[in-house]
Amino acid sequence: MEISTFEILTAPIAPVMGLPPVLLPVARRIVQGYFLTISNLEAIDLRYRIEFTISLPVPEDPNKILLNNAFLVVDVEGANTTIPLTQQLVRPEVYSAVFTIPARKTASVQLLPILPQALTPGLLEVRGYVSLFLPPGRRGFPQSSTPVKVLLNPEIRGTFLPNDFPPQAPTLPDFDQINYTLAIASGKGLNEIPPEGRQIAIDLPTIEPILEELRNGTLEPSLGADNSERAKMLVQLLAELDPSEANLKNLNTVMEKLEVPIRMSSI
Repeated sequence: MEISTFEILTAPIAPVMGLPPVLLPVARRIVQGYFLTISNLEAIDLRYRIEFTISLPVPEDPNKILLNNAFLVVDVEGANTTIPLTQQLVRPEVYSAVFTIPARKTASVQLLPILPQALTPGLLEVRGYVSLFLPPGRRGFPQSSTPVKVLLNPEIRGTFLPNDFPPQAPTLPDFDQINYTLAIASGKGLNEIPPEGRQIAIDLPTIEPILEELRNGTLEPSLGADNSERAKMLVQLLAELDPSEANLKNLNTVMEKLEVPIRMSSI
């Protein structure tokens, strides 16, 4: 699900060229990061995948992408854990990371500029939008049979730095901070994330043509698969079957139409 927009910066708040010397201290730099608070409201630990989709610069600009400019931190119980941020090969505008939030716990997910290198030349500017998913769990199966509930609160937080920071000579730096909440795409703090995973749903209208071929004996058999291989395929497919009552009812309907003396039910 889409959460909000985001923007990370290390840039002057105003142009400094041509400013009188007396006004230079006013035109400070801002170091700005994105913070997303996530509360796992479920009674089980859950793995989440967060995606940052950036606006790719045209022409290319190394100061307007996340690669080598930002890092991701997750804080659940007071200890910051750096999470690898991976750029997708097929969709280079997408950077993703996976992390776990224990049951009934709240995490702070933070996308931050890499300092101090982002201060030079100090023109980092990356914006885009944030999405949150519930990826498959063990062996590719959904982590939950139903959407999971979360509380979400996206924020922007920034620190204003003097333009000469870090100073050459010891001085008392002038720091200020700002933070504000971003609008959530759903318009509400309480949200549900549908689980991802491989579950086979029996859609009767879709498979009617296959049923007809089976009745007529015109369906091509699985070529190159012996009995052992087909047995493995059958077990794997059954393991991926959506066990809902409606789906099993559709499957039993198919079995009945094919006069197969087998019926399935959930346990």
